[in-house]
Amino acid sequence: MKPTISLPTAAIDQAQRLIFETFQDQDLAWELGVFYLKVPDWLDLEEARRFGRSIFDYESPYRNVPKYGELEGFIALENNQQTKLALRRHRWDDHYPEEIAQFGRQLDDIGRAVIREVFRLSGIPEELWTDASGGYASGKGTAFLNFVHYDTSQPDLGLRPHTDYGFVTILDATSPGLQIELDGEFRDVPVLDGYLLINFGEALNFITQHSNRSVAAIVHRVTSQAASNPVRHGIVYFANPDLDGALKQFTAAGQEVGSSSVADLFEKLEKDLTTYE
Repeated sequence: MKPTISLPTAAIDQAQRLIFETFQDQDLAWELGVFYLKVPDWLDLEEARRFGRSIFDYESPYRNVPKYGELEGFIALENNQQTKLALRRHRWDDHYPEEIAQFGRQLDDIGRAVIREVFRLSGIPEELWTDASGGYASGKGTAFLNFVHYDTSQPDLGLRPHTDYGFVTILDATSPGLQIELDGEFRDVPVLDGYLLINFGEALNFITQHSNRSVAAIVHRVTSQAASNPVRHGIVYFANPDLDGALKQFTAAGQEVGSSSVADLFEKLEKDLTTYE
């Protein structure tokens, strides 16, 4: 197994455009479905990191945030080492401090910049971006803001191999453990100081399949974390369609050639999920 991989890097400019260093870097990011993003100067990442670390103090009141179904609240995952506080956008103001809810909205800005650049390269006409993305490209859709801790008392994988189901995932991790699958092998993704990691998800792959430039959804996992490892906390933002919404596929000529309810697409992805030994 090759231990590490070099990934392309990008930044958000003053016009809220996603800019890569070279066209080759952008092509590689679309082909792989993953790249590094320079942390914008206006994003207070350190404040969010402090909040995330504080949650896992046993005296933290945020451990008492209730569960909303299976996806939200203070949750310990089964068959993985993740314990997390996960909330969708419409609950941020109810449970997160004001500055953390605002941090989430800044990640919304990054998510929209990324998806809009994907659509620009796809050739899909701009007037169809909102329809194609179930509203996310124009500020609707939904988003999850998660603060994650890896419980080393559990012997399982940190996180099982998977692709993300939504549009764009924004990840901040300060300790090693993340791996991506390339050519049938899992390779370590180095922590790059001053950068976030961006993953493309299955919903974005679905939308762009019949366009001029589709994107891949990267398979990734987190290795089993041991007590001897650096404590691994993470901030994870998921740009998602509304779970009761729909997605549409367009050609660069603006012709609609396919569609799916989000529920049906996610159910199919769950059935097709590859199981790794």
